[in-house]
Amino acid sequence: MFTKQRRWTTIAALLWAVALVALLLRAALHPARPNSLATYLTGGEAWLHAQPLYTNWRGFVYPPVVGWFFSLLAHLPLALAAVSWHALAAGVFLLGLVALLRSGVFHRIPPEARGIVAIAVLPLSIGNMDNAQANPLVAGLMMLSVAATQSGAWTLAAVAIGIAATFKIYPVALALLLILVRPRQLSWRILLVLGLLAAQPYLVQNPQYVSGQYHAWLASRLADDRFHYPMKDAPLDLWYLLVRICALPLSERLYTATQCLAGAALAVLVLVRIHRKVATQDILASLYLLVSVWMLLLGPATENQTYIILAPAACLLTVEAFSRPGLPLVRVFAATGFSLLILAVARNSLMPHLKSPGFMAIQPVGALLLIPAILLKDFAPASPQ
Repeated sequence: MFTKQRRWTTIAALLWAVALVALLLRAALHPARPNSLATYLTGGEAWLHAQPLYTNWRGFVYPPVVGWFFSLLAHLPLALAAVSWHALAAGVFLLGLVALLRSGVFHRIPPEARGIVAIAVLPLSIGNMDNAQANPLVAGLMMLSVAATQSGAWTLAAVAIGIAATFKIYPVALALLLILVRPRQLSWRILLVLGLLAAQPYLVQNPQYVSGQYHAWLASRLADDRFHYPMKDAPLDLWYLLVRICALPLSERLYTATQCLAGAALAVLVLVRIHRKVATQDILASLYLLVSVWMLLLGPATENQTYIILAPAACLLTVEAFSRPGLPLVRVFAATGFSLLILAVARNSLMPHLKSPGFMAIQPVGALLLIPAILLKDFAPASPQ
C-alpha cells in the first residue's frame, strides 16, 4: 500500500518518465523537423565560422555567449544534438521544480500534494519542450535560483539566475528581487556571474568579431519594436489585452511607465515584507509567483510559448489554494487562471490554426487572474504546520 504522498509522487514520476522518453525518441528519430533548435544551431554555425549572428529579426536573438554555447552542439550529429538539447532543457526544468518543491519555499503545500503539482505542470510544459524552446531551461533555472536562495546556496543561486538572464533578458527582474532579499550574499555573486558570462566569448573567438556581435545584438534588440508587430506576431501581454483587444488609447510611453512602475511595486512589496520580518520562505514564494506573472504580462517579449515560465507558478498557486482552508476567492481566481492556461494549451495542440485575437487573449487573461489570487493568499491566516 502506497501512502498518499508516495502515490501522487509515483504517478507524477511515471507520467513524466513516459513523456520524457517520448520526447527524446521523437528528437532522435526526427531531428530535422522544424522547431527552435534549427534557429539555435544556425547561430552556433555562424559563431563557428565567425559570421554575423543577427541577420534576421525573427532569427537568432540571443547574446554572443549563447551563440558560443550552441556552437558546441553544432559540432555534433544532428540527432545527438537534438537529444542533448531536449534532455538538457527538460532536465533542468524538472530539477528546478523538484528543488523548489523540496526547498520549503512553498511549505504550505503538504508533501503529499507535491506530486499533484508535478502532474499539473506536465500538460502546460511538454509542448514547449517538444518545440525545443529555451524557455524550459530558463524556467528551470529560475526555480533553481529561488530554491538555492532559500537553502543558502548563494553561488548556485547566482549561477542559475545568471545563466537564465543570459538566455532571456527578463529574468534580470528576478535577480534584482533576490538581491533585495539577500543583498550581501547575492549582489556581488550575480554581478560576477553575469560579467564572466559576458566575457567568456572573448576567450574562444576573435575579440574584434565578438565585440562586433555584441554591438549588433544590442542594436537588434533596441530596434525590435514589439508595439508595432503585425497582429499575428504581437506579444501576448497586457498591451495585447488593453490596446490590441480593448482598443484603449494607451500611449507607448505610458505603457512603458506602467511596466517600470509595476516592477518597482514588486520591489517595494518585497522591502515592506522584509521590514515586517515576514519569513524568508514566504517572501520568496510571493516574489517568485508575482515576478513570473510580471514577466508574462509586462515583460519585454511574451510569446505563446513563453507561458511555460508561468506554468510552475500557476500550478503551485492552485495546489496551495486547495491545500489550505478558508481561501474560497483564492481558489476561484487561481483555478480559473490555471484552467485558461490549460485551455490555451489545448487550443495550441488540437486547433493550432485557430488564432483569432479573442482566442489568443486566453493566456494573458489567465495570467491576469493569478494576481488577485497571489495577493489574497498572502493575507490569509497560516494553516497549522
